[in-house]
Amino acid sequence: MSGSAATPTSGPQEGTAFASTQWSLVLETRSDSANRRTALEGLCRAYWLPIYGYLRRRGHAPPDAEDLTQGFFLYLLEGDFLDRPDPAKGRFRGYLIGALKHFLAGESRHASAQKRGGGAQFIDWASLDAEREFLAQDQSQQDPSAAYETSWALTVMSNALRRLEAEQAAAGRARQFGVLKGYLSTTPTRGEYDDAALALGTTRATVAVWIFRLNRRYAELVRLEVAASLQDPAEVKNEMRHLLQALRG
Repeated sequence: MSGSAATPTSGPQEGTAFASTQWSLVLETRSDSANRRTALEGLCRAYWLPIYGYLRRRGHAPPDAEDLTQGFFLYLLEGDFLDRPDPAKGRFRGYLIGALKHFLAGESRHASAQKRGGGAQFIDWASLDAEREFLAQDQSQQDPSAAYETSWALTVMSNALRRLEAEQAAAGRARQFGVLKGYLSTTPTRGEYDDAALALGTTRATVAVWIFRLNRRYAELVRLEVAASLQDPAEVKNEMRHLLQALRG
């Protein structure tokens, strides 16, 4: 490849409408159970890890944490907790942890002879390595509530990175992205851009431009992920500030 090859610029706005309306859609379609369930399922599947991590840090063994996570999401989908006034003032992050604490307080009443969740499979644990992902976000020095906030922020970043990778692959730039993704949101050390240029058959200047554009798109996708968890788009700036604070610990 040469420096004149197609560059990894902003890709198609894949998932943009989904991301910017997801939580508001949940709250605005309380009377439309089908649409609400679809929207809430998408958010729950995207943010299972902070819940699983919170449960693990509360002392639950991995199989129990999986069962509780499964049961909790089914509780949200099938129960009436969402119909109560002003869920977490429009923030899915706050709503989710508040609902989880409510669920855990009543868990003895929800228990049955079957696994929590009544045998239904909302999260496909067979396709996940939940414990590996939990350990990769290790915040053993934090209490469960603080670790939940950090895990939430890391999950937002991870979701955005996966979307960026999917965009680049769809545009035929999977190999470039595989080489360049390690430079996102980091300061390169001496010679690193030269190594990437050599691997991609281009120039250091071209690599610098590609990484700049990828970082810009990555930031856009992070904002979209944040917007997905808010009812009011005007709150994105404040929520981004919270996310950065959580990442700093």
